Amino acid sequence: MNTNIKRNKEQRKLFILAHIVHEYVSTALPVSSMAVARKMGGSISSATVRNVMAELEEEGYIEQPHTSAGRVPTQKGYRCYVDMVRDRIHSERKEAERLAAEYDRRISTIKEVIRKTSYLISRELHSAGIAIWPSIEYFYLKHFELVKVKAETVLAVLVTVTNDVKNYIIKLDRELEKTELEKISNYINSNYEMEPISSIYDDLKRAVQAQHEGGTFSAVKTALEVIDMIIEENIEDEIYWEGLNYFMDEPEFRDVNITRNMLKIFSDKRELISMMKGELPYQGLRIYIGRENKCRMLRECSVITCGYSLRDKTVGRIGVVGPTRMDYDHALRTVSCLSHLISEKLRRINS
Repeated sequence: MNTNIKRNKEQRKLFILAHIVHEYVSTALPVSSMAVARKMGGSISSATVRNVMAELEEEGYIEQPHTSAGRVPTQKGYRCYVDMVRDRIHSERKEAERLAAEYDRRISTIKEVIRKTSYLISRELHSAGIAIWPSIEYFYLKHFELVKVKAETVLAVLVTVTNDVKNYIIKLDRELEKTELEKISNYINSNYEMEPISSIYDDLKRAVQAQHEGGTFSAVKTALEVIDMIIEENIEDEIYWEGLNYFMDEPEFRDVNITRNMLKIFSDKRELISMMKGELPYQGLRIYIGRENKCRMLRECSVITCGYSLRDKTVGRIGVVGPTRMDYDHALRTVSCLSHLISEKLRRINS
């Protein structure tokens, strides 16, 4: 028998045994071939499952209690399952350690972490790795400055504790002189250094509601207006991607129309950003296969995404875009692992 065929048969047998153990542990009831086939989403027929279960019973991994039509795991079956899980955990731990080593100490800004993550996804999965920038409201302030550009237009420069520098062009409802802009900047820096932007906004809003007049009222009101524009206008629509060239190597994407669509969606970015932003604040995995993608131009692909966190809040998403015949097991493990690693790295550089 061909070695690959034999290996595939053994893997299928272990896969079915794992389903039997899971089902029995959950229900404490004998497990039928129909229940296993249903749990496997119809990827294997009930007849095939029956044949494999007959082999498993003959080899002593499962047994039939009394006259029930179902089967239950034996001690040998449990031992096989536990060894399989242990080996997989060991393998996943080694893989996580290998990937964690990629985030070396020289990576000290959120931008570097995001770029590194999208690169690692593309390299590991030979597909396009994507990552959206965290929402600005979760950044912690290190320094803030307002610079006059012209008339009512100012440049807001925001430096975070991770040393990321963000620039925003803000249109105010009135013209302010340099001294007034300095007063506003000094007020924010002296009162809110090392505070998250969302907390700064909330505190400024309370201060405006509590005051009606006073020496600092105008500065506080304008500061609130600027921070509100930065958060509410959703300027942080940044997405990084790596590995689009891998599509050119896949037979599915040799069609000129498909390639054109892929280039368009990655160069425009808006639909990818909209999809991933729409998943927030969900932390877990999302999987879209072919026509399950809401974006028409991605219906020849599969997309897997997962959230990452900062200060115990889901602040962004990472993911992979590849062919529908991707190695889903590897892709799910890689994206899930990297989501934990990016969260840990962000925690360290943002502390």
